[in-house]
Amino acid sequence: MRARWLMMAAALGVAACSGEGGDPDAGAPAQDTGVLADSGVDSGVDAGSPADAGSPDSGDVDDAGPSDTGVDAGLPPLGPVTIDLTSNRPPDLLSTMNLFRIVDGRFEYNDRVVPYDLSTPLFSDYASKARALYVPEGASIQYTESGALDLPVGSVLIKTFLFGEDLRLPQEELHPVETRLLVRYADEWRAFPYVWNKGGTDAVYFVRGEVRTLAFIDPRGVSRTAQYLIPQKNQCLECHERKDADDRRFTTPIGPQARQLNWDVDFGAGPENQLQHLADAGMLSGLPPLGQVPTAFPWASLATTGTTTLAYEAVTEAARDYLDMNCAHCHRPDATQGMTSRLWLNYDNTDTFHLGYCKEPGSAGSASAGRQYDIVPGDAEASILVYRTETEVVGDMMPLLGRSVADDVAVGIVRGWVDGLPPESCGN
Repeated sequence: MRARWLMMAAALGVAACSGEGGDPDAGAPAQDTGVLADSGVDSGVDAGSPADAGSPDSGDVDDAGPSDTGVDAGLPPLGPVTIDLTSNRPPDLLSTMNLFRIVDGRFEYNDRVVPYDLSTPLFSDYASKARALYVPEGASIQYTESGALDLPVGSVLIKTFLFGEDLRLPQEELHPVETRLLVRYADEWRAFPYVWNKGGTDAVYFVRGEVRTLAFIDPRGVSRTAQYLIPQKNQCLECHERKDADDRRFTTPIGPQARQLNWDVDFGAGPENQLQHLADAGMLSGLPPLGQVPTAFPWASLATTGTTTLAYEAVTEAARDYLDMNCAHCHRPDATQGMTSRLWLNYDNTDTFHLGYCKEPGSAGSASAGRQYDIVPGDAEASILVYRTETEVVGDMMPLLGRSVADDVAVGIVRGWVDGLPPESCGN
């Protein structure tokens, strides 16, 4: 079975409704290099340890046995990908599914497991991420212009979170902390979180969640300490759950949208468009000419261009796409927070009131820090949205999950967008 290597160009991380109100050109976000170290971070579980039996999802599981994670080179190919759609509980060990293994510090993906990267990615306390998707043999993804691509039953979305000690060093070795899976069952998507062991050789199904204290140097050279959240299994729904027209809840992916994948990465043979790569492999159907596919803001470009030289049109695009990826999973018309707050931050929302212009918040309470409106056009300092994007005050910062520290680049972008809006006198 042919293995697929993660050979993408380094891609920038991006803040999740976060940041401090410093110099907007103060530094680039963390990079996704795909390089792993022999981790010294204790995950709290060993590779052979079972998941917490007292957890909410502690049903019986067939013992498929651990597979060799392939840390040493020269091992035989990975066995077939094994996804059991008859069980509500996945294997205790991530390696049992044969989705990928780590060889000489790099991800080695199985056949039909394809790495991908997002044009404007989600920020998670400066964690780097290795993303991949699996599509079963004989099936293909259906292209959709808006929202997440329509992946077939049996598909798996894979996201591994990695940390390094000094984010100024793009090639510094990283260690895996957690891997989150979204598995497409016949009736719904289901989320399965895994936590990596101390040696970085395997990950254990871990549903109860925990907070890790992680110290690192950020891209500006500032020492930071993050209270990094590994979410409980049920917390996955807080970002991935929507409601349909009949008010029924359903789970959906967020990141793999056509507009987020419509850019080039290196799969090992030079830059290729990610959508075209999937289509050429027979894994994506219905792809129109690439010129007709929308494209999200190329956040990685900020590593070389910075933000101070951006035209306001580009600042607006970057801010809207940042808010879409980092906030709109909750703040949209079909998500619970969007329904209650009436604040809709999805990139295609053209209603300026629901975008927050001169809009009083529905439930911000003390988290407004004395500010009255979500957005005061032309005045970032008076805008609740900007405050909650940049603050690190627990209970005030947004999003509620996914970050404990701020990202200066994203805050500079959002501030620049709000300050550049035509001024309005709210309340008059």
